[in-house]
Amino acid sequence: MDTLFTLAYEIGSLYVIVAIGWIIRRKGLISEHGQRAFTTLLLYIALPCLIISSMHMPFQYEQAYGALIMFVLSIYIMGGTLFLSRFITRKLTLPINRRAVFENVILFGNQGFIGMVIILQLFGQEGVLFASVFNLIYYVLMWTYAIYIMNPEELPDSKAKFILKNPGFLATIIGFVLFIFPVQIPAFIIDPVTSIGQMTVPLSMIMIGMMISTVTFSKAIVYMKDIFVYIAVFIRLFMYPIVFFLPLLLFNLPFELFMIACLLSATPSPATISMYAQVYGGDMEFSAVVVFFSTLLSVISIPIVYLVFLLLM
Repeated sequence: MDTLFTLAYEIGSLYVIVAIGWIIRRKGLISEHGQRAFTTLLLYIALPCLIISSMHMPFQYEQAYGALIMFVLSIYIMGGTLFLSRFITRKLTLPINRRAVFENVILFGNQGFIGMVIILQLFGQEGVLFASVFNLIYYVLMWTYAIYIMNPEELPDSKAKFILKNPGFLATIIGFVLFIFPVQIPAFIIDPVTSIGQMTVPLSMIMIGMMISTVTFSKAIVYMKDIFVYIAVFIRLFMYPIVFFLPLLLFNLPFELFMIACLLSATPSPATISMYAQVYGGDMEFSAVVVFFSTLLSVISIPIVYLVFLLLM
């Protein structure tokens, strides 16, 4: 139970930083152009540094075995949720410009930012290593499938090159090389990389606050009457983590690996989908509202999911 209170405390503390980001953007202290630069700094510099520094450690067979388990779990979770998300979206009567957006906001969680921060706070650098492995397929699908269903014509011919442009995916591959092979990076290089990686926690939370600041009070009130918002938030925060992780209790997986995968899968919808909706066509307002509400409710939902499996394991 102490870990549960720690989780609630850490999430609450993170959302104080989210509130700061919200205030900064609403008060106009950072422009839209500045926000994009802020996002680029986080996505292309801070997060990759966090991934690389967390995987720069001596090779241990126990960790290699754990990484293999996380990769298999990733295939199971992302494959299962992709199939179910497509099935649910086809069964619902959705406007044409909302179908792909709806499928994306229930399929993808904010595993790259909020998820990595929570794992770092609870499980430390080793937890980030396993989380990076679990996120590998997530990154591939986020940068290919998510765009494809929004607008197939916008996916480039060279899909492999397109995937490699994903900084999270590329950093994970580099981290794997450092982890598997006995490569020791000099301290004067890895120490600055580690320091930059530590910026990921506050930067990512500030960015989330700035992104959800676009949802005005009046817009939120209007969408509170939209049943599809509630369906999307429920599926993302509660249904998928429970449905896909309950069967895994039969396999007696290590608690740390199980909870890392589960907490990552219980994260709210990512603001990236709103950006895709704006660039590739889609209901951007709907996606922003789902991101907004799921992010707010995740303060409660993530500890609840953690408690449920803590009691069952």
